[in-house]
Amino acid sequence: MGVINKLLINLFGNKSTKIHSEFGDVIVETAKEIQKIPNKTIQSLIVSWCISLPWAYFESLFINENSWNKPLLTILNNAEIINGAHCAVITQAFCLWHLEQLINNAAAYKNFSIKEIERFINQDIDRGAFLIETLNRFREELRELHPDDWYLKYIHEILNVIYIKKEKISSIISALDYDSRFRLGLIILSTEMVISAKKAEADSIT
Repeated sequence: MGVINKLLINLFGNKSTKIHSEFGDVIVETAKEIQKIPNKTIQSLIVSWCISLPWAYFESLFINENSWNKPLLTILNNAEIINGAHCAVITQAFCLWHLEQLINNAAAYKNFSIKEIERFINQDIDRGAFLIETLNRFREELRELHPDDWYLKYIHEILNVIYIKKEKISSIISALDYDSRFRLGLIILSTEMVISAKKAEADSIT
């Protein structure tokens, strides 16, 4: 994004636009940093799961309006803190957690090691340590949850970095949890995006 555009966003953009802009900055930085990774297959995996999918997933949930996600658009625009950078790392970690499930359970990914991927992330990405720390937190928290609750937990983590008041966060999560239309839309979108990511990289990992 050009300097003039960023200045205009900082001066006149709403909270959602500013968070989205900061999120994009992290994605662009990550894309540049992973060019140093010598293993091109690992590099391709990281492009899919730490760049392409996080960017598309966040935009689909919080930026692009559809019939069920209006509460998320409101959440972002009413944020108490502009913290798009942490939103980006949280989203990258959540997508990386999904990659780990594929490595552990899908035959097409059996030759990959999440530890090797983590090594490259720590070595070549400036925010790599924070990304792995966030991934470890998802590992601990998601293993106790039903799969239908994984995606609401991700949203909870996003709320934790853009809202200060804990009672406000609890109120938002409770409202989303009881909104059956929202929950269904969230599960369908999340599942479809992971499937799309798998299909997009199918040729490069076989």
